Amino acid sequence: MGIEFRSGGYVRHVLMGGRTIKDGEAAAIWNVNGVHKQIIGPRRVYMYNSTIRFLTRHKAESHQYIRISHRDGRVEHKYGPAVLYQNPALHDSVSVHDGIRLLSENECIVVYNDSKSSADRNSVPKEVEIATPIEEIADTESESGPKCHGEKQRRKVIKGPTLFLPALGETVREFEWSGRDSDGAFAQSQNIFKILKTDPNRVLSLSLSITTADSAQFTANMSFQYHMNSLDKCLDSMDPMQKMYDGMLADARSFGDTVTSDQLRAGEQVAVMDRLVSLETYPLLCLAAKAAGFVIDSARLTGLSYCATLQRQANDEQHNAARLRSELAGKKQRREILELEAEERRLKIEQDAELEQRQAEIRAKLEEESHELKEAALERKLALNKREIEAKREAMKGEDAATIQFLTALHNLGVDMTAFMCTAGGMKVASSVLSQAASLQKGKCKEEHTIKGEINVPKIKAEGNSVDIAWSST
Repeated sequence: MGIEFRSGGYVRHVLMGGRTIKDGEAAAIWNVNGVHKQIIGPRRVYMYNSTIRFLTRHKAESHQYIRISHRDGRVEHKYGPAVLYQNPALHDSVSVHDGIRLLSENECIVVYNDSKSSADRNSVPKEVEIATPIEEIADTESESGPKCHGEKQRRKVIKGPTLFLPALGETVREFEWSGRDSDGAFAQSQNIFKILKTDPNRVLSLSLSITTADSAQFTANMSFQYHMNSLDKCLDSMDPMQKMYDGMLADARSFGDTVTSDQLRAGEQVAVMDRLVSLETYPLLCLAAKAAGFVIDSARLTGLSYCATLQRQANDEQHNAARLRSELAGKKQRREILELEAEERRLKIEQDAELEQRQAEIRAKLEEESHELKEAALERKLALNKREIEAKREAMKGEDAATIQFLTALHNLGVDMTAFMCTAGGMKVASSVLSQAASLQKGKCKEEHTIKGEINVPKIKAEGNSVDIAWSST
């Protein structure tokens, strides 16, 4: 019996004996008369002059189905989860296929079916039908879909999100569109798919080889953004990408006839690039896209390459332009350096002038402050002298007041001052009083009024209450 599960590769002729068919195995047995029977384990079988063949087990999960081709010509779809043992006495072939899962509403498939397909799908178990909902978008006769021996076929579009498991008589259309190969060239039947994407952000990227009016060649790497606006037109077109590519080539030829190599090398290159990204440059592309159910939204230039000759000329011009830019940059830098030096000299002159002006202002301010200090000192000195003079004057007034009081008293007594002062006794008495008067300093008066040994004698003249003193020589 063994521990391994046996399959269709195990075939034995048993003259007499038995075989154990484990749980999970199945076998077909033909007796000596060629009568067939199928046994599913677990079971112990005894045989005589018989042939036993173990059967291959096929399993379909919930997203799969088993396609069974019976020997009587019938074809059956068994939806998962299911298990079937392939019996060569009953089946020509048994295969497991995955269902088509549509992840979003922007994905769809196109299904063609004959008149019997509706009855076949109605025979699908209810639980399987619920697991694979089908939305019939269009039901029209089609000439582009697969033929079925003269029978009319109906086309329906199934949109996601859903899981599609085909019923009998249903065929999912396989699209074969042109596209870029591994070398980047545009070739036919490069994109083979069943799920058609209808999302709005579709991009067609390709390289356009353009020949100018003077036979120079360059390549423009273009990206076109487009979206689908008519699913029916798209389905009626066998290869819309090829039609769009043909229209694009015609537009590229028309565009090349209006461009020269000088425009690519000169400053008009930007204008050429602007024309390349304008949809007005691609009228035939837009018409072909519209006929295939698409709308071109925008064009974008991703790269521009020249032929060898044009590239060499462009390189030379770029080198010369770079050299000129370098020279101009050097001249500009030198001019900026000279301007900076001139600006530094101007700033230095302004700073020196400002410094001299500030120094002159400081000197003037110092001189003014010094002058004010000198004037203040002089004023203080004058005020001090004035106070000293006033103090001396007050002192003299006090001294003179005592002398005048003395002389007034003598006058009131009726003393003849002249006679009194001429006597030795009177002079002695009066000298002690007169010496206290600042205006009658005896020594000074003698010095000023003594001439040739003559002695000046004061003469006192009294009038009323005032007394006048005068000097006379004796």
